[in-house]
Amino acid sequence: MVLRRRLPGPVPGLFACALVACALASCGGDDGKGGDDTAPDVQEVAPLDEEAAAIDEVVDEVARDAEPAETTADAPEDAAADTATETAPVISLECQAVTPSLTEPNTLTVNGTARKFLLLAPDGATGPGGKWPLVFLWHGFMGASMGYAAQEVAHAKDFHKAVGGAVNDTRMPFLLVTPLADQQAMLDWTILDTYDDVPNPDIDLFDTVRACLDAKYGVDPDHVHSVGFSAGAIMTDLLGVMRGDVLASTLTWSGGYLVNPANAIESFPVIWPDPVASGYPQVFFHGGATDQWEAGLLFTAHFNEWTEADVPWLNGLGHDAILCPHTQGHTPPSSRPINGYLLDFFAAHPRGTTTSPFASGLPTSFPSTCVYRAKTPN
Repeated sequence: MVLRRRLPGPVPGLFACALVACALASCGGDDGKGGDDTAPDVQEVAPLDEEAAAIDEVVDEVARDAEPAETTADAPEDAAADTATETAPVISLECQAVTPSLTEPNTLTVNGTARKFLLLAPDGATGPGGKWPLVFLWHGFMGASMGYAAQEVAHAKDFHKAVGGAVNDTRMPFLLVTPLADQQAMLDWTILDTYDDVPNPDIDLFDTVRACLDAKYGVDPDHVHSVGFSAGAIMTDLLGVMRGDVLASTLTWSGGYLVNPANAIESFPVIWPDPVASGYPQVFFHGGATDQWEAGLLFTAHFNEWTEADVPWLNGLGHDAILCPHTQGHTPPSSRPINGYLLDFFAAHPRGTTTSPFASGLPTSFPSTCVYRAKTPN
């Protein structure tokens, strides 16, 4: 791959430090919401009110509207039975200890660092030999490296529960992984400068967890998916750039490909590798003109503009896309239960899908504003 600097300018690492400086300088003001929380106020940069509230609304919406999940305990196990071998996979002691839970994180060592993640599994995933779809769920920026680790964990658990209620759904029973931040990355995930020859801790986390779950339960290599919100959506986009040959399909709420020239930020250069050759389809949501996030005085991320630029850019790279604008700002929309369109899309788009079955029309689980955008013919 060829490294692509977004724009000439000062060393990007200095910009990252400046971002934190702006973040800390903006703390302490009244957020105008009358809360009793004694933690420092980071309303301008750490979305402890906006992003957490957005996910809380989604959790409530799922609880009200999601249909009861049905269990298909044996389907993937039966499918794998014919190909099972006599030699059991080698599973490390750490991986053996990994356990599904709504609230208790698991730990795996990734490049010498203990990394935590939440896991849920379908009822039938009881041991090796299965062929289970795998979904990674990345939360938005919560400021884990800025003293808000407890809030980040609570937020991740809420997000985990929102999607985790569907792991037994008959459309696509799946393993759900919700990573936790390493408390080192400026924006919770390492989504700023990324190089081919320097390990990215979150890309490596993705690889390590996927390998562990494949050994422990069995992962369907044609059904590995990623979904994220805000900074987590950008993390999903980065996975598409660096692991697009592994991903089947992705879904993002308020994200952006920082390698897309149209998304370059003049005051904040970012380095990403060029995309690997792939073709995964993607669903893009954005919340209109108010879907934005202010990084102190450095820049404002306009997620609606980034998303609108990403759809034709990704089409030109050979990817189908579904664009879903809404008017609710920086939040997943509440017009439809998220597990409805998420599972319909992932189940219908395994790796290698060349023509989307949604090209002729979207399921009713999708908001009415969504439109299908076909990849650009070569």
